Amino acid sequence: MEKQRLSELPDELLLKILSMSSIPMFKETLATRLISKRWKGAWKLVPDVMFDDDDTPFKSFETFMRFVYGSLLSNDAQILHRLHLKLNQSYSASDINFWVQIAVNRSVRELRIDLFGKTLELPCCLCSCRTLKELTLHELCIKVVPPWFRLPSLKTLHLLSVKFSSDGSVASLLRICPVLERLVVDRCKYDKLKISNINVPNLRSLSIRSTGELRIELLRKTLELPPCLSSFRNLKELILHGLSIKGFPPCFRFASLKTLRLSSVKFSGNESVTSLFKICPVLECLVVDQTKDDNEMISNIDVPTLRSLTIRSARELRIDLFLNTFRNLKELILHELSIKVVPPSFSLPSLEALHLLSVKFLGDESVASLLKICPVLEHLVVDQIKNDNVMISNIDVPTLRNLSIRNSKGKRGKCAYVEGSNGFVIKAPSLTDLSFEDTLSNFIMFEPMPKVIKANIQVICDQSDNFIGSLTSIQHLSLCSLTSKTPYPACTVFSSLKHLELCTCSAGWANLLTCILNAAPELRSLKLKSKHSAKYSDPMSLWKEPTVVPDCLSKHLEILEWRQYEGTEQERNVAEYTLANATCLKMATFSTRCRNKNHRMLKKLKSMDKISKTCQLVFD
Repeated sequence: MEKQRLSELPDELLLKILSMSSIPMFKETLATRLISKRWKGAWKLVPDVMFDDDDTPFKSFETFMRFVYGSLLSNDAQILHRLHLKLNQSYSASDINFWVQIAVNRSVRELRIDLFGKTLELPCCLCSCRTLKELTLHELCIKVVPPWFRLPSLKTLHLLSVKFSSDGSVASLLRICPVLERLVVDRCKYDKLKISNINVPNLRSLSIRSTGELRIELLRKTLELPPCLSSFRNLKELILHGLSIKGFPPCFRFASLKTLRLSSVKFSGNESVTSLFKICPVLECLVVDQTKDDNEMISNIDVPTLRSLTIRSARELRIDLFLNTFRNLKELILHELSIKVVPPSFSLPSLEALHLLSVKFLGDESVASLLKICPVLEHLVVDQIKNDNVMISNIDVPTLRNLSIRNSKGKRGKCAYVEGSNGFVIKAPSLTDLSFEDTLSNFIMFEPMPKVIKANIQVICDQSDNFIGSLTSIQHLSLCSLTSKTPYPACTVFSSLKHLELCTCSAGWANLLTCILNAAPELRSLKLKSKHSAKYSDPMSLWKEPTVVPDCLSKHLEILEWRQYEGTEQERNVAEYTLANATCLKMATFSTRCRNKNHRMLKKLKSMDKISKTCQLVFD
């Protein structure tokens, strides 16, 4: 029966299954032949093919060769999107050239070759390939690049641990790529990185990763020549990782560079980050990632065109050193650094997005002092997961639309309150999207936020009677609260609430659910899930069945999803009541640890009365 069903599947679906599978091609063929004759050649039409001689069941060189040749010598004319050759053993240049030739005949778009340290002779058939857009060479050696060799349509080139012998170099490969737009060079610490005489006028993105030294000064002799200078004239993105930069020629420029990413980059001699900024007159996005051992201080950033700045450092951020830099800055991301002082004259007049990730404030500074200088801020992310000195954080931003706060030192069940007053006072009347996860604070206050549409709230401290009562326009609510009180006034109505996700880890979750059901007459979807496995000492509150069926159950609820359903007496009572009163319910999904379909817990669920005749009961 199963064999017949598989045979009836359309070709498009068979190809999709094979393309998404992680099973090596050789194993796929053996397996599918056991299923159906229609599957024998279906994989030959797959647009993404990988041949790996180290991942076959028989470990036979001859068998692998027969398989590759047999598979490629088909008459199928399907376009091949990607070919990946992972060849641990030694193969002749004619073999590799033949395999690539078949891919060229099938209009290959992407080609990757891994040789694990062996030498590659560039397949001559690539010279006539007009469809190849991306080439990745990994762990191999190139002995020579013939002067007549060309890659006429190549847009992206990845050189990952590629070594050159004889007269070969990165530049020799670049000369054969007339329309190259993106170059990625990743070298291991034992390789010598030599990036010189780059002449790629169309280059838009350059990424270099190495633990060696980038000798940009090697270009000095040719920089005065128009061809070499034009090599970087159109460069839009530059990524440097693990490099040491020795110097920049006086005439060197990145005239069109928009994005610069520096990760563990060191400067030697008299050079600095500042000297790099000077040759980037239109830079808009800057990312600087420093380690404790880096010798560069981030200061005197004078880039008037800057729109986005990300700084990650184990050092102190001296904001007072670059006061007039950020007039046009739209996004600022600060990660693992300290802010000593925010000068009174400092301002971020155009800043719309601010991310504070494990940021410490020294002296009298605080989150509030930084927010005061952001008059048009719309997006704020505060993530405190390490020890910091922030006590009460006053977030008072009238223009704020999106707010995400994570205040935690570890797993939820292991957290304890910190002595003193710790928490947040949030006043953001224009807020529409709120994400609040706090397993540390003992004080939280929400001012009215009538425009909030979506909120994800996870807290452990007791809240006031008006905690979520200010979210009067909420449509999507995900709530995890340990409070024994209802966190909103009794008269509150969530008239727009359509989707509710409630955490069942607290002692009084069932009664809180009843309260929200009564206050949300338009609820369409209900999801119950225990997000946390922590065990709390509070006794489980007995569930009080509603005296009157909530309007949402009798008129609107369509979807019930219950994750980590354990079948306790209280859970059974809630499930039974919901199924018996949800007249419009279309689907009820219960996810349990039990895999036995005849288990008593599942039998009890199946036997429950359902008032909705169209309700589908699903066990996941």
